[in-house]
Amino acid sequence: MGKNLRVLDENFATQKAAHRFFYDIRDKYYASKLKISSSREFDLLSDLYSRYCTYTNHLTPGQAIAFYVRDVHRGSGKYGGITQGFVAVFANGEEIEFSAEKAIVSLGNQEAQSKKPN
Repeated sequence: MGKNLRVLDENFATQKAAHRFFYDIRDKYYASKLKISSSREFDLLSDLYSRYCTYTNHLTPGQAIAFYVRDVHRGSGKYGGITQGFVAVFANGEEIEFSAEKAIVSLGNQEAQSKKPN
């Protein structure tokens, strides 16, 4: 059985289900090229991203004010390629790419740890 997790008030039975959910958002906004702000998708991405940054001690220039999807280069050489990924946008104009997959795994691991008996 996979690790379950919660993002905002959305519960996922498995990380695979969470991946599908966020990849559907990614694909929708990649096709439209629109920024994601002040919507349910924004709230979910904001919770996913901010908790991921907290759990991994990743410093950011503040709260994200929007997200969008763009082509992202992953890896290098023959192992590299291009995929679509989320980008967090901050009030100071800074943009930081993030992997929904890595964020989901991090949240799942954190929630599994918090459920272990002491």
